[in-house]
Amino acid sequence: MINITKTLIALIFSLTMSSNLLAIGSSSKSPEEKAADDAKKAVVEYNNGVQHMEKANQILKVGDSAFAYNYRATSDAKAQREYNNAVKNFKNALDLKPDMKEAYNNLGYCYRKLGDLDNSLKAYTNALRLDPDFAQAREYLGETYLALKNLDKAKEQLNYLTELKSPYADTLTQSIKMYELIEISEKINSYSK
Repeated sequence: MINITKTLIALIFSLTMSSNLLAIGSSSKSPEEKAADDAKKAVVEYNNGVQHMEKANQILKVGDSAFAYNYRATSDAKAQREYNNAVKNFKNALDLKPDMKEAYNNLGYCYRKLGDLDNSLKAYTNALRLDPDFAQAREYLGETYLALKNLDKAKEQLNYLTELKSPYADTLTQSIKMYELIEISEKINSYSK
């Protein structure tokens, strides 16, 4: 009986030690392997964020303009939930891979649609810090400036896009034109009251 107990204890000890060694061996990845794993996880988080963003955009499809002029925040609760979920995913992606300009860009978009214009500006600024010629981020930044009623700053982004010969210049041009029409309409309405 004693031999069986000793053997059993030795076996348990041996199994415990081997599983500890396996755990130690599997957690000692090189910095390159960890960076590669983090990049893969960041892509998964990013793609999940894009899915949430697309769901929110589908919810709003009927209410949004046919043009890109959609700088205003949404009041639709279902869409807000999806944008908030997307924000979480994009932040997770950036925690894993801080140089993912696309995640910053989409984070800025979601913040803008949620009405958080300060964080929207910060996200676009980070995207453009990583790539100053990132045309979509410049167009979205211009939309954010329109939401802030800063037409001059929006036009600065348009000028940059025009210099880049980016098709996003056309999108921002349409948004600026719609913004100007709404401003004129609001002035006319205020005079007629």
